[in-house]
Amino acid sequence: MSTIDANMAKLAKTGARLVVMLIAAILMLAIPGTSRAAEKAEMENTHRPKDFIVTVDPDSAKKIGPAVVKQIVDFFDYADNAIKTKDLDALAFLYSDQYRDGNHTKADAVQAWKTLFTGFDDFSMTHNLRFITADANSNVMIVACSGILMAKPKSDKVLRALDHWVNMKHVLVKENNGWKIIGTSGIESKRFWFDKPMHPLF
Repeated sequence: MSTIDANMAKLAKTGARLVVMLIAAILMLAIPGTSRAAEKAEMENTHRPKDFIVTVDPDSAKKIGPAVVKQIVDFFDYADNAIKTKDLDALAFLYSDQYRDGNHTKADAVQAWKTLFTGFDDFSMTHNLRFITADANSNVMIVACSGILMAKPKSDKVLRALDHWVNMKHVLVKENNGWKIIGTSGIESKRFWFDKPMHPLF
């Protein structure tokens, strides 16, 4: 083999090594990006409510006792199932006839849900509950709730956040041995979506 041929062979080997190194470097840059994208998608799925989730602060639950906690959680589960199936009558049943939320009445609340059911599908919701009332024998329960309501508009089927709330204090009253929502308590909270009415139950 001539000197020129030998040098050409060395250059070819060096070039091949450079190509391999370049491909390896590109893969090293690409893989973390792909990994970060996968992690982001996984995180979004983790934080997106799956149908309906109800959690209760354990410290406040101890003051009330398991029997009443179950009754209140059942109330929210019943409401969530009524929303999921768009059962307006079942949802209206949970409102006291004495319901008031500012100027809203029970009829206003039912109409608000009727409008939502007409325009949206695939509702999902999360509730994080904390008992304010500490007397298990009380006929009135005040429950602080933080959560989010999501659904897909019939027009584009993209999941959207319809409402969210932080430490809203729901007031439930026992009527005929069952719990009904009668309104909210505390100082009115200003909302960013002030041009839209508050969803009266959640």
